[in-house]
Amino acid sequence: MTAQKTLTVRLPEELAEALRNYAFVTDTSANEVIKAALTEYLRAHAHTDIVRAAFDKALNQHAVAFDKLENL
Repeated sequence: MTAQKTLTVRLPEELAEALRNYAFVTDTSANEVIKAALTEYLRAHAHTDIVRAAFDKALNQHAVAFDKLENL
C-alpha cells in the first residue's frame, strides 16, 4: 500500500456541503472526490506553473544582465 499523509483542508461551508452531497450521490467518499479533483488540477496546471515560476525566477535573478544585453 502507498504511504499516506493526513492533510486538513478548510473549506467554505457551501463548498463542504456541495462536496458531501456529491460524495453521497455518487457513492464515493469525500476523500476520493478531493483526491480525484486535486490529481486532475495538478495534471492540467502543475507543469505550466512550474515552468513559469522557473522562468520568472531566472528573469528576476538575472535582470541586471538582461538590461545590459538589451542595450547592445
